[in-house]
Amino acid sequence: MHPSSPDQPLPQDPKIEGSGASRKFDEQAMGQAFPRLLDAISDAVVVADSRGNTVAANRRFLETFGLDGKAIIGRPCPLSSTCITSTGPTPHTACIACEIATTKQARRALQVVPDVTGRQRRWEATLNPVLNDEGQVHLVVEVWRDVTDRTQLEAQLSHSERLASLGMLAAGVAHEVNNPLASVLAGVESLQRWLGRVTLPPEEHADASEVLSLLEQETRRCRETTDKLLLLGQPYATKPVWVDLNRAARDTLALLSFATRRQRVLVRAELAEDLPQLWGREGAVRGVLMNLCMNAVQAMANGGQLTVRTLRLGEDRVLLEIEDDGPGIAPDHLNRSWDPFFTTKPVGQGTGLGLSITQRIVSSHGGRIRVTSEPGKGARFTVTLPTQGSGGESV
Repeated sequence: MHPSSPDQPLPQDPKIEGSGASRKFDEQAMGQAFPRLLDAISDAVVVADSRGNTVAANRRFLETFGLDGKAIIGRPCPLSSTCITSTGPTPHTACIACEIATTKQARRALQVVPDVTGRQRRWEATLNPVLNDEGQVHLVVEVWRDVTDRTQLEAQLSHSERLASLGMLAAGVAHEVNNPLASVLAGVESLQRWLGRVTLPPEEHADASEVLSLLEQETRRCRETTDKLLLLGQPYATKPVWVDLNRAARDTLALLSFATRRQRVLVRAELAEDLPQLWGREGAVRGVLMNLCMNAVQAMANGGQLTVRTLRLGEDRVLLEIEDDGPGIAPDHLNRSWDPFFTTKPVGQGTGLGLSITQRIVSSHGGRIRVTSEPGKGARFTVTLPTQGSGGESV
């Protein structure tokens, strides 16, 4: 009889899908591979039963939270033990995993849990129920992903966007303020001409002349400040021009005068008189000065000295140095100073983009920037720029 005849049953082959031997083989192989599969996952994974007791955990989970794999099996999940009692989950303090055992619905949540070092980390926890044949929750699989760095990056990006918007707003306000300042200045000049035509007692004439001179001086000072804000807030895509580095340094220090006075920072400007102008984008060059000076001022929270120095290097190069006597930069942070988004400041006080952008601007102008620092002895940023370079065409 032909083997395919329906009258003769075919012998079962373990390799044929659906056979009992095959299922037994697959279950055995899966049981042996399951721990390795868990360990292959880069996120921290823990599996708990419906009562909240740990069934399995991968290596990442154990190493992250400093746990003993053998010791936690069969015991309450380390991350949800506060809601487990000897009789099971308590109804009023149930954690997310215990809620899933009742609701049978997957959940995702953000949790702040310390790692093995005790440092608070932010985790995105994804919890999924595994149902048995009766439709009841048999297991809960928890996947814990460390999103601390991502959260900080998002916060820094958001802060950077706010700073950019603030720069645009400052430039717009400066432009609007310039109009009434121009009217005030015109009125003061008109009053000065009128004062020259009328006859007043000498003392009154002197007093009026002094008041008008003071008004003119302060109005022009306000206009200079708004002009500096306009230059600082302008986009880097402006056309290159001849930039007076000494003037840009003085303007930057003038804008920072309030911050330096508040933090008791003494400012020294050692500006070379024979400094040639350089070909570049003025807004970008002023941005470099502002970033470096701001970093120096912020580093001296308890006061100190900020030195801004310019020098002429031959016929075609200039040097700019920004030096402070703050706490300095740690050796392990020195090489990372130029990395985008690297910052030692708290979120909201720094984006980690300032030095990265500064380096890009200097490079696009054909220059170089380097930093030297010793802990406790401050830091010095040295910028060399060609006087007739590319003009920052790639900014």
